[in-house]
Amino acid sequence: MHFSSGMRDYKIIIIGGGISGLSTGLAFSKLYNLKETPALIIEKQKTVGGCVTTFARDSYRFDTVQIIPDVKNLLKFFDISTDLVKFDHNYANLYLVNSETESIETIPIAADEINFQDFLCIRYPSDAKKIKRFFRYCNRMHSELKFLKTEPKILDIAKILIKCPKILYNSSTTYKAFLKKFKFKNSEVYEVLDVFSSFSGLSGNRCAALLTACAMVTTLKGSYRPKKGFITFPHLFRNKFIDLGGEVLTNTEVKQIITENNTVKGVILSDGRQIKSEIVVSTADTRNTFVDMTGLDILKSANKKYAEKVKNVKMSPSAIAIHIGLDDIIDLKSFGLDTGYNVITTGRATHEKLFDEWEQGFHYKSEKEFHFGVISPSATIGGKQTLILHVVPVPSEKWIKLKKQDHEKYLLEKNKIADFYIDLTEKYLIPKLRNHIKIVDVSTPATYSRYIGSPDGANFDMMPVPENFGKNRLKSRTPINNLYIAKFSHGIWPSMQAGLQIADMISGGKIMKGNASYL
Repeated sequence: MHFSSGMRDYKIIIIGGGISGLSTGLAFSKLYNLKETPALIIEKQKTVGGCVTTFARDSYRFDTVQIIPDVKNLLKFFDISTDLVKFDHNYANLYLVNSETESIETIPIAADEINFQDFLCIRYPSDAKKIKRFFRYCNRMHSELKFLKTEPKILDIAKILIKCPKILYNSSTTYKAFLKKFKFKNSEVYEVLDVFSSFSGLSGNRCAALLTACAMVTTLKGSYRPKKGFITFPHLFRNKFIDLGGEVLTNTEVKQIITENNTVKGVILSDGRQIKSEIVVSTADTRNTFVDMTGLDILKSANKKYAEKVKNVKMSPSAIAIHIGLDDIIDLKSFGLDTGYNVITTGRATHEKLFDEWEQGFHYKSEKEFHFGVISPSATIGGKQTLILHVVPVPSEKWIKLKKQDHEKYLLEKNKIADFYIDLTEKYLIPKLRNHIKIVDVSTPATYSRYIGSPDGANFDMMPVPENFGKNRLKSRTPINNLYIAKFSHGIWPSMQAGLQIADMISGGKIMKGNASYL
């Protein structure tokens, strides 16, 4: 959509056309008639979607995300209808590798909680009672979410203290520490349950217990893929927003958020145009929002404590994704890859070691110790055969600098890293994989930094560690009047929740009555 230099004033401007931004726009439409109350979403890329998209290489199509938990109630709220394929057999597989004997054990994670729990109790009979207790506890903790408030008042706090004992007790606990409380006898139980920390993009010793345990409950209630690829999902949101009267401006970057007397006034685009708005919501990278677009000095003058938290906020690690297009001879479904996600690993200790090395700025690679994801979308929804190898964590500085300074060497290093993980996949999971490869495309931290706009290529924005999550997360209502950040957590369901939270705060509770989540 083209705008002239004389753009009109808006009630709300939303920076970022990903799921958080689109959900904010649609939730806002529940408060105002957008044909009478101007609302604008600004997206720096050529199309909406952000981290939820699909890209083409030759005749192959690759999704950038792989799983949607059960979002039926949210889609109903937004009046969105789409074809979703449910993972009705296994949600994931854990491939435990013994690199000394070069053997591998496959542990399936059923796509529903009852079957998964039964499988664990049969496999680990000495821990059956503790396994059942673990699931009961996680479900009860998840049920407490309905009593949480985004911006609790005194009476709300009193109610939360009574109604949410498990959430409060575990609010500062890591998932690893949470698992230890159940004192499983068989160490393999920890290995299996710890796989859910991988889906959080962190190791169990770092990710918040509340996030990981509740995400496990949600995903085991039902997990899906869009039948026609993930790009269809944000496009449905965009089309709905436009039909309701909202405006979407793509291929346009916001350079600055304008403030005056501690109140937001609008934005300045990279081409110099200024747009006035009563409300501004940013879904962009947190540091990009406050350091580049707002300015830490301005934020500090509004609230020193908030500015200091922004300055010290921990951002999530970056990643490498190896996208592989295969011939039609190989049958990836025969390898059990018709799941949402798979983890091939030499164990939890390796996963922790990778993060220890990452914190020192190193990417630890060893044929004896490894941990990465293996996903095959085509095994679930059909189409041309594709495989994605997902590697986390990966330090970003080397890749970003290398791409800027020596593009030829950057390409060479990309090929090396792809070869390393393809070799491991061929050795332990898909024999003769290389014989079927037609194309390989590699995304590095430099790719994510450019595409997301994150200075360090942080895939999931703020790292979901206890000090960044739940009651400790950076507040969505910023100290600058009418400036908000739509941040709940990473993933499609949390991104949709973030949009609802913002509209709820703007309206004084007309969307969710001040509740933290739409349950």
